[in-house]
Amino acid sequence: MHRALQIPEIVDRICTQLDTRTWHPFRITLEVTKARLGDLVVLALTLLNLLRCLPSDAYKLKPTRELFFIKYRMKLLRPLKDADFERVRLYAPCIHHLFSDSNYADPASVLSATSSWLSPNMFPRLQGLYWEHKASDFDFIHHFLGPELTTIRVLCTTRAASKLVSGLALRCPQLNDINCRIVDAGSAQMVSVAASAVSQCVRGLNGLKRLLTDILDHAALLHISRLPSLRDLKLGALPSAFNVPNDQPFFPSLQTLHFTSDPDSMCDFLKLGRGIPLLEFTGETHDFSTPDQTVIEVSDAHDYLIPPSALRPLFSFVNLTSVTIGSEFGVDLDAAIVTDMARSWRHIEKPDIESFYGTAAPRTTLRCLQAFAQYCSKLTKLGISGDSRRRGLSDFEPTPVAMYLARIFPGLKTIETLIDILDGNIEWEATVLPEASE
Repeated sequence: MHRALQIPEIVDRICTQLDTRTWHPFRITLEVTKARLGDLVVLALTLLNLLRCLPSDAYKLKPTRELFFIKYRMKLLRPLKDADFERVRLYAPCIHHLFSDSNYADPASVLSATSSWLSPNMFPRLQGLYWEHKASDFDFIHHFLGPELTTIRVLCTTRAASKLVSGLALRCPQLNDINCRIVDAGSAQMVSVAASAVSQCVRGLNGLKRLLTDILDHAALLHISRLPSLRDLKLGALPSAFNVPNDQPFFPSLQTLHFTSDPDSMCDFLKLGRGIPLLEFTGETHDFSTPDQTVIEVSDAHDYLIPPSALRPLFSFVNLTSVTIGSEFGVDLDAAIVTDMARSWRHIEKPDIESFYGTAAPRTTLRCLQAFAQYCSKLTKLGISGDSRRRGLSDFEPTPVAMYLARIFPGLKTIETLIDILDGNIEWEATVLPEASE
């Protein structure tokens, strides 16, 4: 190793300049690449490459293809000794973010042999930890939990993981960005245990800025609703019943909200938070909604549309810049509701009302787009369902439609329709009416 890299101040300076990976509350992109041992960019990002600082005769790295990815398996070739960790100890204090995902790299066999040499004291500047591990190799996370940690992404799928997550607030009191998913938990009881653990962790933190998890209990949700620091929240589901005292603040600083729920719960939650300063909202529902709120087999998919009443509470959030509503069959929109939408969201940039299985003859027409052109000067992207059978124009030929859209949106660059999405899908294309295809 070059003598210059034996000076901690120089190594720290290099790592600081090269560690440019950013964290997003709802998205993380991880790429495991073949890197040189001296490649500090990758070293500062992945546990695999930190372990590759061990002497080359101590391990073997084998790439294998799994589905669409290359997975790297690390195997120990000889017993390790203290001197093998010279480079690991040199670089570890400079690392700010560490990523390890068992789907892309499997260093478990080497980790078990290095445990006696690893400790949180080796990573005094570690702020962000991405630990996508399950079952047997999950416990190695203990070596990377320190008091300076502010960001964590972790799976909570076993009782051991749940126990660790429930105590995170004590071990890492500065945590303010948590991404804790409960997936493949195996049973309803395990899901309940995991949800309780995440809720206990959340109740112990008063400086949360971002939170992504599947479900919280009522007490935890009530706790975070009071936090002035919380900016971003993503929940997989809402508690079955949620009440808020009238004399307390309700998400006073929340800007981004994303949750999956049935339409009624979504509507009730939004009614509670009319004063939330939301800028972005995303709502998904996978539950069918019918006029009597009972799921029945009917031939008319109109019975499953989300009613306008479930959308109207959002109109009180006048600072919204992005709204996405995703449901099985969409929202029952007409010209009046679309006009009210545009009048309310005058700062909107990206409204998207989408359906997962196609929309049942919506009542909107091309004319309703005029409201967005009139009231929403910051609009950059618009996704909304329409019906060619309710034309609103004298003729539905492509040319007059194009002229109309170009007139009301003079800066229009791209138009994408259902036909573009279904291009090549013979089964779906067969169900589309000829005039819609045209």
